[in-house]
Amino acid sequence: MAYRILPRALRSGSLRAWQGLIFVAALCLLVLGAWAFVVHGEARRQAEREAGRAAAVVAQSVAREHERLLDAARQLLLALSQRPEVVTVNPAACSLLLSGVLGAVPGYLDLVAARPGGEVFCSARGAARLPATASAADVRRTAESGAPSLGRYAIDRERARPAVALSTAAVDDAGAVRAVVVGVLDLGQLERAALESPLPPGAAMLLVDGHGVVLSHHLEPQRWTGEILDEPLRRLLAEQGAGLVPATWLDGVPSLLLFEPLAREAGRLADVTVVIALPRRSVFHDADRLFGLELAGLGLLALGGLVCGALVTDRLVARPVQGLLRVIRSLDAGDVRARMRQSDERRHVTGRLARSVNSLGRRLEAHQKVTRHLEDELRQERAARGPRTPPLPAEPPAPVAAEASPAAAPRPRPPRAAERAPVETAAPPAPLASAPAVAPPDLLETYGDVSSEEYWHLREAPFENAPNPRFLWLSPLHSDALVRLTYALRQRRGCAMLTGEPGCGKTLLTRAVVERLEASRYEIALVTNPHGGRTDLLRQVLYELGIDTGDTARTELEHTLHDLIVGTARRGRETLVIVDDAQNADDPAWFEELSSLLNIQTNERTLVTILLSGTPELTAAVRRVQHLDRRVSIRCALDPLTEEQTAQYVRYRLGVAGGDAWLFGRGAVMLIHAASRGVPRAINDLCDGALLLARLHGHHTIDEHVVRRVLTSGPTEPAPRP
Repeated sequence: MAYRILPRALRSGSLRAWQGLIFVAALCLLVLGAWAFVVHGEARRQAEREAGRAAAVVAQSVAREHERLLDAARQLLLALSQRPEVVTVNPAACSLLLSGVLGAVPGYLDLVAARPGGEVFCSARGAARLPATASAADVRRTAESGAPSLGRYAIDRERARPAVALSTAAVDDAGAVRAVVVGVLDLGQLERAALESPLPPGAAMLLVDGHGVVLSHHLEPQRWTGEILDEPLRRLLAEQGAGLVPATWLDGVPSLLLFEPLAREAGRLADVTVVIALPRRSVFHDADRLFGLELAGLGLLALGGLVCGALVTDRLVARPVQGLLRVIRSLDAGDVRARMRQSDERRHVTGRLARSVNSLGRRLEAHQKVTRHLEDELRQERAARGPRTPPLPAEPPAPVAAEASPAAAPRPRPPRAAERAPVETAAPPAPLASAPAVAPPDLLETYGDVSSEEYWHLREAPFENAPNPRFLWLSPLHSDALVRLTYALRQRRGCAMLTGEPGCGKTLLTRAVVERLEASRYEIALVTNPHGGRTDLLRQVLYELGIDTGDTARTELEHTLHDLIVGTARRGRETLVIVDDAQNADDPAWFEELSSLLNIQTNERTLVTILLSGTPELTAAVRRVQHLDRRVSIRCALDPLTEEQTAQYVRYRLGVAGGDAWLFGRGAVMLIHAASRGVPRAINDLCDGALLLARLHGHHTIDEHVVRRVLTSGPTEPAPRP
C-alpha cells in the first residue's frame, strides 16, 4: 500500500528514467550549500569584527577610568600634602587625618606619610613600613624632584587586590620638602567598566603586568589572580598586536584576545596591559546557530524540491507517457477503440503525441469498418446468385479477396480540398491608437506636501537642534566630559565647568548628565538665562527649586535659600545648580554670589554642587572671581568634530531617527564638514537643508551636488521642472 502512495517517478520501476531530476536537485543543493558556507564565513567575520569593537570599547573605558582615578588620586594627595599635620611631621595628628580620609574616600587601600629618606612616620592603617607597591627609592625620587610620581603596579598581598602607589611631596613655606604622602590606589575599581559594557558570555577582563603576572581577573579573581601567563601568551603580550588575536587561553579554551595598554604615558605603556579574552564559542555562537538553521533549511528545501519535482514530473510526464504506451499496446492487440483522454491532448509536453495516437486509432477504426462493409456486400452477392448462376470460372477472385482481406483493405482517400474543414485564420490585430504624451509632473507639486519623515521613512526629524539626549553622539571628548561631569555631580566635587564653542553640544551634554542622575536623589535648579546681580541669582535659583517669592532683600533671599537647601539635605537629597550659557552673566557680583553658595555645607560634606556651562569666555569670567576659580574641581572643554567624526555623527542621528544611516554620501559629508567646521549645530542645519532640497528634487540619496546646491542657493529654492 505504501508503495502505491509514492509517485510513479520515485518507484523503482521508473526511477532510472528520472535520474536527471535527482542530478539537478543534487547540483542545486551543492550550489546552495556552497553559498551557505560563504555566508557562514562572512557571518563569522562580522561577528569577530563586532566582538573586537565591543572589546575595544571595554578596554578603552577601563583605560579612561584608570586615568580618571589617577587624576582624582593626585588631587587628593596634593590636598593632603598641604595639611599642617603632614608638613610639620606630626605623627599622631597625621595618622588621625589619614585614617579619617581613608574612611571617607573609597577606592584607596592605604595612605602613608614618610620622611624624604623613606621612613614612615604615620599611616592610615598603622603600618610602620611602606606598602608593597611603593619603595624607598620612589619616595626619595619624589622628594628630590618635588613632582608627583607613580610607583609600580602590583598585587596587595594583604587584601589580594591590584594596586598602584602614587607619591606627592609635602613642601613647607620655605620651599623645603618635609615629607612625602603615598597613596595606594585600589585598581579593582576598574572592573566597573567591564560590568557596564556588554561582552559575550564567558568573556573575561584581566590586568597583566609586563612580566606576565595576572594582577586582576574579572569573573574568577580567586582562581587566576597572581598566576603567570605561559610562554606563548607572554610573547603575544610583548607583541601587543592590533585587533583580536586567536590563542588558547589560561583554561585551555580557544579564545580571541585583545590587548590594550592601561597607562597612556609613553614611558609606562608596557607596565600594565588590559586583556579582554573572548571565547570563540561565544563569539561565533549566533553565526554557527544560523548556519545550522540554514543547513537544516537547505535539507528540507532539497527534500521538498525532490518530492515536488517528482510529483510534477509524475503528473505532467510519467502518467501521460504510461497512458500513451497503454493505448499503443491496445492498438497493437487489435483494440482500435483505445484512445487517449482529451485532457492528455491539451498537455504541453505530450499533447501532440497523444493527438497523433488518437488520429491513428480513428483511422484504424475507419479501415476496419470499410473492410467489414465489403465483406458483407460479397456475402450478400454470393447468396443472391445461388445455384441458378453458372459456375464461375476457375479464376482466383483476387479483387474480392483483396477487398475482403483486412490486410489488403484499400487506404481511405484523403479528403479533397472542398471537403476539408475550413481553417480559421486569425485577423490581424487592429492598430492601437497612440496615447497622448503626458508631461511628467512638477517634482515640487509631487513632493511639496509630503513631510521629510514620510519621504525618507523616518520616525522623527533627525537633525533638530533641540537638546534631546537620545541624539547625543559621544565623541572621545564628549564621552570623557560626560563621565567626568557625572562623577563631579555624584561625588559632590564643588564646582565643575564645561566650555566649548557655540553649537558644540554643551546644552545637549548637560541634559545627558542630568538624565544619568537619579531623580529620587537630586533637586536640580536649571538656570538657562543668567542675568543681573546677586539678588537676581538668588531669585532665579529659588524659582527653579519651586519657590516663587516676592522678597527683594538679599538677606531674606539668602536665608530662604539656606533653609531650603538644608531641609533638602535632611530629607536625604542633593541640591544641584546647573547654569547654562553662564558667560551671559555680565556682573561679577553674580559669580561671587554663586561662589558663596558653595559655603553652605556641614562638617561632613558640601550641600550644593554647581555645574557651569558656556563659551570659552566663561573661563576668563570665572578666573576674575578667585574664590570661585579655586573651587572648580573639574574643567572640560569640547572641540568641533573631525571629518570622520562628522560622518559618524550624521550616521548616528539618522539611525536613531529610524532612517538609512548611509543616506549621505562620502563627498556630501566632506562638504558638510568643510562648511560647518565640525560644529554640530551647523551640521544639523546643513543636513536638514540637504534633506529638504533632495526631497523637493525627488532624489533618494544625498551627494555632494545636493550639498553644494544648499551652500550656494539655499534649500528652499523651487526645483526645476524635469
